[in-house]
Amino acid sequence: MTDKLYEIVSRVFNIPISQITDESGQENIESWDSFNVYVLLDEIETTFDVKFNLDETMEIKKVVDLRKLLQKHGMN
Repeated sequence: MTDKLYEIVSRVFNIPISQITDESGQENIESWDSFNVYVLLDEIETTFDVKFNLDETMEIKKVVDLRKLLQKHGMN
């Protein structure tokens, strides 16, 4: 899951995958804004065949939050 998640983050935010860690987020990814997060969530939901609710999405501040959310939905 990590590689696929990082690939999606890299593609959506247009940054090299080598710059992405679990601690990457709005504080260190310049293009991390509300629009791109919406695109990111759509890509993740499509790729992993999951659906997040609004409360879950409001908690996302870093890549690690996405990982935890995917794990909550049964992705390893």
